[in-house]
Amino acid sequence: MADDRPIIVGTDGSIRARYAVLEAARIARMYSRPLRIVTAHSPLFAMTAFDPEPTSDEIERLETILRDSRDAIRDRFDDIDIETEWSVGDAATILVRASRYASAVVVGARGQGAVHRMLVGSVATKVATYADSPVYVVRAGEYNPDGPVTVGLAPEGPARRTLDLAMGAARAEGTSLRALRAHQHSAAGLCNMPEGDHKESLRRDIAASVRDSEALFTEVCANHPDVHATFVHIQAHATDCLIDASRISRLVVVAPNGRGPEEKTLGSVALAVLHHAPAVLVAR
Repeated sequence: MADDRPIIVGTDGSIRARYAVLEAARIARMYSRPLRIVTAHSPLFAMTAFDPEPTSDEIERLETILRDSRDAIRDRFDDIDIETEWSVGDAATILVRASRYASAVVVGARGQGAVHRMLVGSVATKVATYADSPVYVVRAGEYNPDGPVTVGLAPEGPARRTLDLAMGAARAEGTSLRALRAHQHSAAGLCNMPEGDHKESLRRDIAASVRDSEALFTEVCANHPDVHATFVHIQAHATDCLIDASRISRLVVVAPNGRGPEEKTLGSVALAVLHHAPAVLVAR
């Protein structure tokens, strides 16, 4: 994260947004960054042709949201440089635009419950997909505040960048790191395949892939000697492993996809983890 760029958090004044604001303040303090709290006035599409600017009552509402957010932070932290601003436009678009100048963006996910747990929210999904900075997606849920930072290692794509960011998060959190390397092949039935050349070839491919991931892990660990880190290979689907691990982790770090940084998409694993895990860092 760039030293002089702020942590940016979006809020709409809701309870879940208040949790995100307080978590953003904690992150800003942890990394010694300024904090910028952003809220949006999103006029109805049909009204924009007439007057998209908010009324005086709406401006007062926006400023109240920002003031209440700032006061909530001051009740817990008194050493954070805080800026506030409101803008006219779609909330996700505003936060994506702001991410160009941010160390990270923090957004709240929807709450708990059988249905809500499956809905991370359109704003969070758009920001996690299109932002130029790392994105924290947080919800008040079941996680271990003293647990490790867990990072998912993919066999391809930006694994080094993701692992480096996870190492930095573990150092800042004062905790350990656990790197998970999972294999869908095993979950899909490798153990049930009949013995033969095909099964043996698949075993060799998996072993080679694991060696490559572990070699990268060892190389990155050498650049972070102050972080206690472990490498774990699990014969299961990556999505299941990371969601299960999120309950005992302080944070789960995922790559946005298995391709290059120019690809503005979320892979299936990252998207599933966003839907289910309490605290996720998307390694943009």
